[in-house]
Amino acid sequence: MSADPDVSVVESLPSTPPWLDHLLQQWEASGAQRGHAFLLVSEDPEEAALFSRRLAVAELCHDRQPDGPCGRCRSCHAFLRGTHGDLMDVQRQEGKTAIGIEQIRQAAQFLQQTALYGEIKVMMIRDADQLTLAAANSLLKTLEEPAGNALLLLSTSAVWRLPATVRSRCQQLRLPSARRSEGIDWLAQQLGTDAEQAGRLLNLTGGRPVSACTMGESQEAEQQLALISSFAELHRQTTGSPGPWSTVGLDVLLKRLLGWTEDSVRGLDNDRFVSEAKSWLLLHRCVAEVWSRVQQGATPGKDIVVAELFRLCRSRSHPRFADLAQVFLSNLGREGAGG
Repeated sequence: MSADPDVSVVESLPSTPPWLDHLLQQWEASGAQRGHAFLLVSEDPEEAALFSRRLAVAELCHDRQPDGPCGRCRSCHAFLRGTHGDLMDVQRQEGKTAIGIEQIRQAAQFLQQTALYGEIKVMMIRDADQLTLAAANSLLKTLEEPAGNALLLLSTSAVWRLPATVRSRCQQLRLPSARRSEGIDWLAQQLGTDAEQAGRLLNLTGGRPVSACTMGESQEAEQQLALISSFAELHRQTTGSPGPWSTVGLDVLLKRLLGWTEDSVRGLDNDRFVSEAKSWLLLHRCVAEVWSRVQQGATPGKDIVVAELFRLCRSRSHPRFADLAQVFLSNLGREGAGG
């Protein structure tokens, strides 16, 4: 193999945004003094996961450079192919609501095996806050005394959801937030777009640049922009819910509806606040109740929920809206909604 790195391979390796450079430098400088279990905390779950991957590929690299992984060794190539025998990526499985105990048991067994490529094995747990309590408890022994030379990287954007027993066994690395201008510049460069579009994407993700980049690389951004635009046209919609409502997942629809109702309340002037705030807040409560159920693992029929939410949104200005909301919340088991 050539001694020169394959440029395409190097560019394909995980690359972190510039506001994380200082943290990477601190990591490199700590060297052998580092521990074996780290909790990477960011407001942006995609950023935390990206930083975890960046640390993992560097630790596994056989010819590590001052600025990161070499991109030419067998380990770097295996990492990119997703076939690295010394790396395990644990995350919530499709169709599941949490990371289960069996996944953690398998990960513990993985760490007990002899390293195939080098001297270290790496386990990443993405969105570690999604661990069930049983899975978190099962992880404790591994966090305390991992088998062999191992590095455990847990990433999360909701550290408060993790049991204190897990948090206390990890060294926490809190990732700094980017300034809005910094996030827009980086995002525009990554996606090859202009600052205006980058700003729109950043707004979609609540100011989280890496999540915005992930969204911008897929059709999700266009779908969500169309979804948000549909809210302003609800009063003109007469034949069922808007098309964009069916192109996104129920959790996305609920999240955007919550944001829309909150923005609508904030945008009321003094006169309109007196007459309209109550109905907007009641609509927000209805959406929030469904959102809460979905976050707790409920799987309601999307078509039914969409139809009911559309009916509520269309009826918000109706004199009997409070009665409609009362019925909706009562059906969810939330009495006394009318205030």
